[in-house]
Amino acid sequence: MMHLFKFDTLITPSIIKFMFYFGVVLSAIGALATIGSGLAIMKYQPMSAFAYIIGGLIVALIGVIMSRVFSELVLVLFMIRDELAWQRQEATNKSSK
Repeated sequence: MMHLFKFDTLITPSIIKFMFYFGVVLSAIGALATIGSGLAIMKYQPMSAFAYIIGGLIVALIGVIMSRVFSELVLVLFMIRDELAWQRQEATNKSSK
């Protein structure tokens, strides 16, 4: 438990996968809600309903893509951090020899 307060290890990379799936679920819920709204108004405004249904599909697609992009950006930031830490360690080792 003490490693949480020392900041020696990072916990964020371990929860990136969860955040990605959470984003996918939110995208699916938003898409289903939009498509459901389109189906609800189908009887009264067919053209608007068609736009809602197409919009719901776009929300699903864009939501999944954006969730993946966000996850990858966070992972890249941590990869950069690891690389810089490794380079700092190598420079320290070379200067101490």
